[in-house]
Parts: sequence; structure tokens; C-alpha cells
Amino acid sequence: MINTDLITTYPVGIIQVNIQGEILLMNDTCKEILKFYGKETLDCTIHNFLPSSSIIKVIKENKKEISIFENDKQRYYLYEMPLMTGQSGLILFIPDNDFEKMINQNRKVMALKQELEAIMNLSGELVTITDGTGKVIRVNATCEQIMGVKEQDFVGKEAGSLEINGVINLSSTTQVIKQKRPVTVSQTTKSGRRLLVRGFPIFDEEGHLSKVVNISKDVTEEANLKKNLEETRKILSHFQDEFYNLQKRENHIVVKSKAMEEIYSLISRVAESDATVLLLGKTGVGKEVMARHIHQVSQRKKKPFIKINCGALPESLIESELFGYSKGTFTGANKEGKEGLLLAAHNGTLFLDEIGELPLNLQSKLLQVLQEKEFTPLGQTKPIKINIRFIAATNRNLEDMIKQGQFRADLYYRLYVIPVTIPSLNERKEDIPFLVKHFLEIYNEKYHQTKKIDNEGLQCFMDYEWEGNVRELQNTIERLVVTVPGNQISKRDLPPKMANNPHTSGDFQEEISLKEALASYEKSILEKTLEKSSTLKEVSNKLSVDISTISRKCKKYKIDIAKMQM
Repeated sequence: MINTDLITTYPVGIIQVNIQGEILLMNDTCKEILKFYGKETLDCTIHNFLPSSSIIKVIKENKKEISIFENDKQRYYLYEMPLMTGQSGLILFIPDNDFEKMINQNRKVMALKQELEAIMNLSGELVTITDGTGKVIRVNATCEQIMGVKEQDFVGKEAGSLEINGVINLSSTTQVIKQKRPVTVSQTTKSGRRLLVRGFPIFDEEGHLSKVVNISKDVTEEANLKKNLEETRKILSHFQDEFYNLQKRENHIVVKSKAMEEIYSLISRVAESDATVLLLGKTGVGKEVMARHIHQVSQRKKKPFIKINCGALPESLIESELFGYSKGTFTGANKEGKEGLLLAAHNGTLFLDEIGELPLNLQSKLLQVLQEKEFTPLGQTKPIKINIRFIAATNRNLEDMIKQGQFRADLYYRLYVIPVTIPSLNERKEDIPFLVKHFLEIYNEKYHQTKKIDNEGLQCFMDYEWEGNVRELQNTIERLVVTVPGNQISKRDLPPKMANNPHTSGDFQEEISLKEALASYEKSILEKTLEKSSTLKEVSNKLSVDISTISRKCKKYKIDIAKMQM
């Protein structure tokens, strides 16, 4: 039962409502909020004066809901909750400042705030965060030292007012809000400090500007100005790539395209499980690299990763390599017998590359291993239990092989638990510049070189049809690092089939930067896709990006969408 006397005097507005919506109780605080004095609550339903209430739904579904209510004096959070009886519920009117205090005292929220505070103060540089209108909502501990203004006097101020009042001479935040893109400004503070400021816009899921993050580097000392500027450029140039792709680079995976990001996201989710993964894709797309990555991010990463190429060994050897054999099983074999790869992979991962090449008679034995988690070595009768995570890969169409009687359907469905199709390099050309950079770094370090590729040479890489996919590109880079005499790799150094590619753009500008070249390529893709599509939804489906992203990029490149789709 509810203590009526306690509710009547409680400083939070409270209404008790039954499942028919009839008001059973309303305390004085609530009457004041709703200006209900002098009115009779009996026989009055909640929707007569609070139409937005969801209390009946809350009671029926036994779920809590939170919404906003405002009168002419204050803003309140409506906390609607069912009572234990299931026949009535309570509506609490909690002032917004009290509600926010309650949230801020939550242990998880406090821990997150502490983590954010620690991260903001790691660099020693000034970090400020504003909302989408330019109002400062957070600064780090270096605020007073660099800006000459105390933190409590900085938070809550509009970025434009700081500029007007002379705290700073130029606001990076106002520039970001106007241009909707990252900006770099040179700034002088009220205390005479010179700052190099980079402002980053943060957009919500609908493409609206929600926050602006500013990182300010103190470059007051003239002697260190050039050094600090160079360091800042490097930091800003790699800021997003280093933050987002740190784990991917550690595992030698370069991911920039939308298609590969989705595959990487899927792999990250399934790696912790022991589910069998079937990697599909053309030769050279990186199936083994992906298999090793799955192992490295799984709980088995400290255990063995064993690979067997089912197409590289004669049929007579595959069985003994896979299952092993006991002493004296074969004439001419190891006299002490041999441990098979299945046993070697115990507690780890077994990668069955080119699974489509596995002979039919061994397919049935492998199926039994997958089903029973045990096997019997050749020459023995006692089975051995194993704990293995299986990953298989093939460039063949296993379904066609089943129809032709070359592959067992039951084994196919046992392997087809988590299928992952890795697209060919021609389907994800936006990855090419980053793969080129990645392999250049690897082979420059291996062969003690400092080779770079110019923009015209990079364009040839972009235009070339990579039949051998990533493996062909990798081998091409290694060959160029070893054979090109100078430090600059250009179009004339490339194999003739690449340099004389008829698809290579004829209007390439040699003097543009890599960033400009990528932007030009992105703009070209957008324009060609828009011309061949009737709606933005169709463009979205073809390019695998959100409509809001397409609209934003069209605005960035000044593409007239309506004109392109005439």
C-alpha cells in the first residue's frame, strides 16, 4: 500500500492513476505544477489535463518510461512507473536539475566522466568541447594556464562571445559551425599565448552537427613554432586513421572501404565464439590474413594457429598430415610415428585453406571430426578428444561442386555456420591507396629503403584491374621497392600492363596531393553513380553508404544532385 501522508507532503510531484486512467491520488506539489487547485480530481482521467502521458501503456506493459513536461516556470522529467499490483501506476514530476544530479551521481556515469577527464588531460594540450550551437560544455585542466581564464568562467560561455569579449581573437568553433568541416586557425589568447587550433565537427546519425571538439596546441615560443607546427600537422593528418584503425594495423589488416568495415565488424563479433567460419572469395583477397586475424582477436590467441593447404599436398599425404599415425603404420614413415595437425591445433585454431580441394574420402572423416570433436590417428583404434576452432577457406563455388558430386552437402552445411565473403580488390578500390602505403612501409623497412610513390603512379594503381587482388598488389610493391633505382616510384617504373592501362585517367594532375587525389576520385564516383541512378536511395544501395552521407559529400563537392539526375 502507498503511504498517502508521505506522498501528500513529498517535494516531488506525484500522481497515482489506475489502469482506466482515473486519478486516485495527486499530491500538493503536483497540483501546484499543474495549477490544479480548486478542481475536483474524482472522476477525472489523466488525459483530461496531461494528454502526453503514457501511464496506461506503462501499467499494461509493466515498463517504465521517461518524457519531458514543461510549464511556464520550469522543465520536468516525467518518470512513469507501474506499481506491483499491476492495476495502477505512478507519475513523478522531477525537476530537470534534480534529475540531472541523480544521473550524475550514478556510479557508471561517474566512472565514464572520470575516464573522459583522464583522456582529455593526457596530451597536455587544451581541449574544449562545445555543443552544436557553440556553447562550451567541457574544457580540460590546462584551461587557466593557456587561456588565462578559470574553467568555471569558461564553461557555459558561447564561443562567439569569447571572441567578442577578447578572450580569443578568432574562434575555431564558429568557423566549424559555419563550414561544417574541420578547420585550422591560428589563435591569440587574452593572456598573449599563441595557439594552433584544430576544430573537429561531430555529426549525429541524421547528419546534424551535435558537438565541436577543439584541440589547441601552444606554439608561443618562436623557436619551437616550426617544430610544433610540423608535429601538429602529422597528428592531425593521422588522427582519424590512427584512432579508428589501431587494432586493424596491429593485425596487418587495412580497412577503409564500407564493405571491408562491415566484414571487420562481423569478424570482431564472432571471433570470441568457437563457431566455424567459412571464408569465401577470389584468390589473393586475403583469406589467410583474415583467418589469422580471427585467431589473434579470439580467446585462443596464445594457443596454436595451424594451417593446412588442402590443395598443396598429394591425397596420400593429406590424411597422415591431418590425423597423424602411430609407430610402424607405414613402410618408410617416421619410425616413432607422427603427431597430426589436428592434435597440434588442440586448444587453438585449425585453418583449412582451399577446402574445396579436399578429396571426397577425407571429407567424410573431416565431417566426423567437426561433429564429434574427436579423431582416430592412423594405425590406432582409440579416439582422441580435441578442442579446436575450425576456419575454412575456398575460392571455389562449393554449391556447384555439390551439384557435380565433388563436395559433400553435409560437410558444406557443417562449415557454413559463419560465411564471410571477402570482396575482390576491384570492388573496394578505396582501399588501394592505404594498401599501397601499408606495403610500402613493410618493404621499405625490410629492405632498408625510403621509397615513395608519386600521385600519377598511385592513379595507375587505382585504375588497374587487379586480377590477383591484394596478393598481386603486395608482390608489385615489393618488386618496385627492390628494383626502382631512386626513392621515387612513378608511372614509368610500373609494369607496362599498368602504365599503359587504357582505363587510366588521362587528365591526371601530377601536382595534387594524395588527399586531393582521393577527393577527386570520390567525387568522380559520386557523379557517375548519380547519373546512372534515379533516386538517392538507389545511389545509397549501390555505394553502401547512408543517404545523409551522400547528401553531405555532394554538398562538400558542390554537386548539383537534381541536375545530375535529370
